[in-house]
Amino acid sequence: MNNMPLPIDPPQNPWLDKLQAIIEVLLLSGLVSGFFAALPFSIRAMGHSGIILTSARVVAASILLEAGICFVLLWLFLRLHRETLKDLSLHLDCWRSDVAVGVALVPILFLANIVVSAGFRFFLPRFYLDRNPLTDLIRTPTELAIFIGAALVAGGVKEEVQRAFILTRFRQHLGGPALGLLLWSAAFGAQHYVQGLQGIFAATLFGFLFGAIYLVRRSLLAPIVAHGVYDTVALLGYWFSRHVQ
Repeated sequence: MNNMPLPIDPPQNPWLDKLQAIIEVLLLSGLVSGFFAALPFSIRAMGHSGIILTSARVVAASILLEAGICFVLLWLFLRLHRETLKDLSLHLDCWRSDVAVGVALVPILFLANIVVSAGFRFFLPRFYLDRNPLTDLIRTPTELAIFIGAALVAGGVKEEVQRAFILTRFRQHLGGPALGLLLWSAAFGAQHYVQGLQGIFAATLFGFLFGAIYLVRRSLLAPIVAHGVYDTVALLGYWFSRHVQ
């Protein structure tokens, strides 16, 4: 008879897990990556504010640098927990239907943007913006291409992977994905403060829709497609509506 004791699982500490999850969410929220991405441009500005909004190339470079830092942090956290992107529901099992759902969401996003814009125009005209201050920086086809590339990497991929990670941590340790969806949608919207109150409200709504489709589909591909296609079409629409006679 084998009298060897059974292996004992290491004791679980839910409070320690919760604290670690909070730290990871805060570090991946954009606070750290945004600070270090803006730092070289702030040094270049030598104390003059507004350099980030003076050039499309500078904006794109800052966006891509922030995304790169965020990707590094994400990789470190996944390695720490022996996780992969599959644990964030990035898979290709139903890629055709995920792509179809993502594309189908794009008209809904444009409709939501129109409704938000009309609401601010008629009810909050003080905060209404008829143009995006970031897209106004695009003046050449090259800058348009750079901006689209930055939007695909930072918006379509980085923001959706970031959202998936944060919602996963809420599901595991911080009160559930529904709470995470509400809190992160508000935080995501606040990060678009450069675009004014209207931009914050629209980004909050978009963040909620992207997060909801991720939770419903249990797939990261659908929101990535929706976000990437929307940003690309919106930028192309802006360009052709203002620069082509």
